[in-house]
Amino acid sequence: MATSKVSPDADEIMVEIQIAAPPERVFQALTDPSQVVKWWGQTGVYRCTKFECDLRAGGKWRSGGVDGRGGPFEISGEYLEVDPPRVLASTWLATWTGDAQTKVRWELEPVGKGTLVRLRHSGLAAHPKLAESYRGWPRMLGWLQALLERGETVEDRKAASWN
Repeated sequence: MATSKVSPDADEIMVEIQIAAPPERVFQALTDPSQVVKWWGQTGVYRCTKFECDLRAGGKWRSGGVDGRGGPFEISGEYLEVDPPRVLASTWLATWTGDAQTKVRWELEPVGKGTLVRLRHSGLAAHPKLAESYRGWPRMLGWLQALLERGETVEDRKAASWN
């Protein structure tokens, strides 16, 4: 299960989870478009249906999909650091946040036969209302873990009802 905490200055959300897969496999699941659409989402919550990336520092990435009500969304950014299989950092701009650009950093650390995945979403202090919308990171890391440990995909997950 993922653990989450917000920094004292409310600028950063940090989430950690241990996944029983090597860092190379985790990094691949984060960056391979055919795999991202398999784990990122749940019908009734939000679901990534398209992922594109130019995996290099300065390269662009884009994710598109449907939200819990069936409306479209898009998240995009630029890679700031690409150091496989240890670090993946990028800017993050989501359609539901207007022009509020933040940063997301994935750190993958080998632990035993698995990987400690540490995600840091920063730049939130400048956009206090956004911090609440990014509290779903633990669920998202749980979806990644489900793919890597059990082969569970979006199609396998029970649909959630929109609240």
